[in-house]
Amino acid sequence: MNLPVSFFIVSIAFWTCALAFEQGSSPAPPRFEILGMKELEGEIQYAEEKLDQALKPKVVILLDSSGSMGQLLDKQKSKMYYAKKLFGEYLRYQWREKADVGLVVYGGRRKQDCSDTYLAIRAGERNLSKIDSTIKKLSPLGMTPIADSLEIAINQLKNYPGPKRIMIFTDGEETCGGDSCKTLEKAIQEKIVDLEMFVTGIGLDEKSKDLDKLRCLGKTFGAKTPEKLSEALDDINNSIGMSKDGSRSGNNLIVESPDPKAMVRVYELKEGQRVYVRDFMASYGIKLPPGTYSAEVMLDPVYTFKEFTIPPKRRVTLKVSGKGILSVNFFKGLLDVEILNRDKKVVQTFTSDEPALIKSGTYDVRIVGDPFFEQTEKKFKIVPGGKHEINIDGVGIVQFNHPGNLGIHVYDGNEKEVGAYLTNYPFVIRAGTYRFFLSDDCDLPGITVRNEKQIQVLQCMKKK
Repeated sequence: MNLPVSFFIVSIAFWTCALAFEQGSSPAPPRFEILGMKELEGEIQYAEEKLDQALKPKVVILLDSSGSMGQLLDKQKSKMYYAKKLFGEYLRYQWREKADVGLVVYGGRRKQDCSDTYLAIRAGERNLSKIDSTIKKLSPLGMTPIADSLEIAINQLKNYPGPKRIMIFTDGEETCGGDSCKTLEKAIQEKIVDLEMFVTGIGLDEKSKDLDKLRCLGKTFGAKTPEKLSEALDDINNSIGMSKDGSRSGNNLIVESPDPKAMVRVYELKEGQRVYVRDFMASYGIKLPPGTYSAEVMLDPVYTFKEFTIPPKRRVTLKVSGKGILSVNFFKGLLDVEILNRDKKVVQTFTSDEPALIKSGTYDVRIVGDPFFEQTEKKFKIVPGGKHEINIDGVGIVQFNHPGNLGIHVYDGNEKEVGAYLTNYPFVIRAGTYRFFLSDDCDLPGITVRNEKQIQVLQCMKKK
């Protein structure tokens, strides 16, 4: 028979500094001092590649402005809000780069009208005010005539002798009876060469059935979140910038950075003086005349390449390298931290509350407190010399004291078992209400685990 709740005692206990240091010993120097700045400087390196002299790609974006684009993408802002923000920035950047990028919009001017598709921005448009005003005016309204829009885009590109690329961004399938696969077949029959297409589903998973009738066109991306939408555009843009041999067409300076979107400020070195040239985005690269340069990558802290040379007809790739410091802040080293590379392989492990040196790059950081807690920070960027922190919140620490080492079963508010652990050891669990079951004579229901950085001690008391 279970004991009444009144016989249970819930107490609070703190770990003290006495556990960390013996009496009379000097405190250890701060971990940041031990790490030392020399370990953070990193090696400056650059690799030369043959420059592809082929024509630059000409690009047309097909952007969905149908009524469904007014739906929320992240429970806060609409799909159209993020599309306007993203493509506004992208087109402004391409304008600065004097790239040939155009925009076809469909479903944005009239309701229930399948002929509502138009060339909003011509490829190579040089009027920045027109580009900005066109993007601002976009509004989710009508139907989804993808096939007809695709035909407009192909007609814009078919007479261009170089690479022809089309980006299609839609949040659903064709609603006007068109067949995009047949539109592509027609282009092939007309011998329109070097034509590639990329399809992105806004708010859709990559395997969504809404994209099935567009997979014939080319590589398909899913973009269920604003971050995934931005990543898809970056991936497509980088693919478009690649020639068939894998090199980047036209640009002769590329910067490999933990943050591909970091701006790079480049200077030409003339007679010992730095002369500002321009800024560019790291992953996009830039075309510069042969010469001697320096560059600053706008990370935190700023990363500098003091001097490098771009030879004639060669491409230079600057590689940002070094280490940064990562601290996962919680309580007394109770959490294990794993650093995973792009292949989801664990490349480094350490414990919370102890700064660690991590090679610069982009990682998934998995934070685990077995058996109840796990949190993953996706695409976390480590920059050379940077001091990075992840603060763990919304969790508590529990220790169930008992004369013997026994198993505790933990149930959530819906009486679903969330796992088991041992008595007399602290464990991490998300804040909430739980039942802690040790035996029929030791069953603690309705215990609130608080969001606080101290150990909440539980125990069962014998009846008097």
